[in-house]
This record gives sequence, structure tokens and C-alpha cells, in this order.
Amino acid sequence: MFDRKQLEIFRTVMSTGSVSGAATRLNLSQPSVSRILGDLERDFGCPLFTRKSKGVQPTPEAEEFLIEVERTYSALASLEEAAEEIARKERGTLTFGANTALSLEVVPRALKALGVQKHDIAVNWHVKTSRWVTEYASMGTLKLGFANIQDIPEGVNLLYEGAVPHMCILSEEHELAQAHSSLHLEDLRKERLIGLQGGIADELSMHQIGDRFLSPLTSELSITALLLGEQDVGLPIADAFTAHFWTGLKPSAALPIADLPAYRFALFEPIGARPSLIAHRFKEELTRETERILRWIEEMPGQTDA
Repeated sequence: MFDRKQLEIFRTVMSTGSVSGAATRLNLSQPSVSRILGDLERDFGCPLFTRKSKGVQPTPEAEEFLIEVERTYSALASLEEAAEEIARKERGTLTFGANTALSLEVVPRALKALGVQKHDIAVNWHVKTSRWVTEYASMGTLKLGFANIQDIPEGVNLLYEGAVPHMCILSEEHELAQAHSSLHLEDLRKERLIGLQGGIADELSMHQIGDRFLSPLTSELSITALLLGEQDVGLPIADAFTAHFWTGLKPSAALPIADLPAYRFALFEPIGARPSLIAHRFKEELTRETERILRWIEEMPGQTDA
């Protein structure tokens, strides 16, 4: 079977285009390189190079073999890095970005479960807009991105994705909270609403929902809509992640709005990234925390009929 020395010499000859060039780069004698290359070709079963007066010419078989060799070297490099992390118990730096909704509860709980202090993990956490997170993840600046998405972003691999409803947040004594387990837009037609800028506000305006649809009150983020709602100026609409966080802080009711567009989210990494041990574990914790909130939504009364 091929040994690593043979493969190293093969790669170097392919790179330099000559036996003498490979010998110089590897600090070996030219006869040694020629001998090892000959052994490799015998083990391989056919010629890998055509000898010329100046250098060598790879055969088609050599070109195909190089692809597999490079794939093997990449896997070995990843294996060595992982072994070093495990042996030294070093986790390095976890660099990731998440939008505000996912940063309120899901990310902090995932970091706690990960044990960042116990394992001495350096965390570089960016709380940014979903567009920023997506762009910087696609450029490889972030190891992981977790954000609201409208379309599948380019330059990233999707690791986990899903959708949750938008919800109206009301006091537990509000007549809608007393009469409904979920809502439709028609139920909110006469209410003062605080919509979310973009698709949700557009949907409310298009269907003339809310008593201020001609001059709507809107907010860029769900959390700011909720803070504005605290001033008793209207009923805020929020994504389910923010709604779960808020109802855990304050006595309130969160009712899904069945005919509003869903809040789509995804966890992703740059294409070609080598997942570190810590990033892999963090992905598992983020997924676990997300699914906890999905179960909360599924267990709401009337969701099977919504």
C-alpha cells in the first residue's frame, strides 16, 4: 500500500514538474526521489509520468490520482487538528454571528450548555442583522451563522433550518387572549398594532388590518416592538423566538397568527469550512435549544387546528 513518503514525493513532483525540483524542495537526493517514485508507480500499476529531457509530464492517471491524494491530505490535516484539540483540551475561539431574535435566549442557553467557562472557550459573538450575519458567514469571516432568512443564502452550507409563526403579544386579561388559542388577521382588524417593518407590516397594510393601517406603527425588531407595546400604544407582533423569551419574563399571552408569513431561520457555515470540535458541539446545542422552543409552539392549545 502507498506510504506517506511516496505520496509526499508524488505531490511535489506534480507541483514542480521535475524529479530534480522535487528533490531540492524536499532536501533529498535525486536518486532517492527517482527510486521512491518508481516504487510508487509499481504499486500503482501503471506509469504516472512520462520522462522528458527537461522534467516529467503527468499522465492522465496521475492527474486523477492527485485529486484523491489531495482529498486524503485534507482529511489527514483535519484529523491531526482534531487530535491536537482533544489531546490538549484546547477549543480555541468560537466565532459566530446571530441575529437579535436568536441571541435573546437560544444562543445564551446553548453557550451555557457548551460550558464555555469550564472548557476555557474564547467566544467571539456578533449580534447583527440577519443580512450582515449571512454575508459575513458566506465570506468565511464567521465559523457559524444563525439568522432569519428569506432565501437560501449563497456561499454557505445549511446545517439546520425551520420556520416558526409570528405571534401577537397581549396581556393575559385581554379579551382576545381569553377567547382564542390562536389568531387570524381578521381577529386583529380593529386593534392597534405594532407591526414589524418589511413583510409583516406590508401584509397588515395590504389586508387593512389594524385601526392605523394607513399610518402604521412599526418597528425593525420584535424586541423593540415589545418594548414599545409596554407603553400601551398597541399590541406588538413578534417572532416566536422573541415571544418565548418575553413570556418567560413577563406575565403575558403569545398567540400565533395563522395567516401571517412564517419566520424562517437557518443555521449555516461557510462552504469549505473545516468544522472544529467546538463548532460541532455548539451546533448541537443550538439545535437542541431551538427544538425546545418548537415544542413549546406545538404544545400550545389549538395548534393542530390552526
